[in-house]
Amino acid sequence: MEPGKEFSATIAADATPGPIIMQALRTGQEFVTHAQIPERLSARLLVLIEELVGNILRHGTKGIAISLRFVIRLREDGAVEIDMEDDGCAFDATAERAFDGPDAETGGGVGLALVRSWASDMTYRRDEGRNRLRLLLN
Repeated sequence: MEPGKEFSATIAADATPGPIIMQALRTGQEFVTHAQIPERLSARLLVLIEELVGNILRHGTKGIAISLRFVIRLREDGAVEIDMEDDGCAFDATAERAFDGPDAETGGGVGLALVRSWASDMTYRRDEGRNRLRLLLN
């Protein structure tokens, strides 16, 4: 497996998510450019980064500062592996949740459905006060 591209940030409790999401997406874009992965896989990876980082920032902080880190790697079989961790509120993105379509008011609610649909493998554990999520895309 090739060395990965890493992103890390400490996010203040009152931080605006937009700039941090954009920094995370730049990290993802640098990875896809360097790794030269297929366009469809690149697009999916960037959408998943936006969804996961956005969810952590919007729902995981609960008025506290948090740290967030992810590493993206290209595996020898061509799959992309993402290891993401944060010390926000416990949240298992792999848990089944009812999905009846997007929220009519906000349009939200489709992100985790996309993540679960596009990931060929996804594992979660809460360890030493940190959420640890591993995704595999191929």
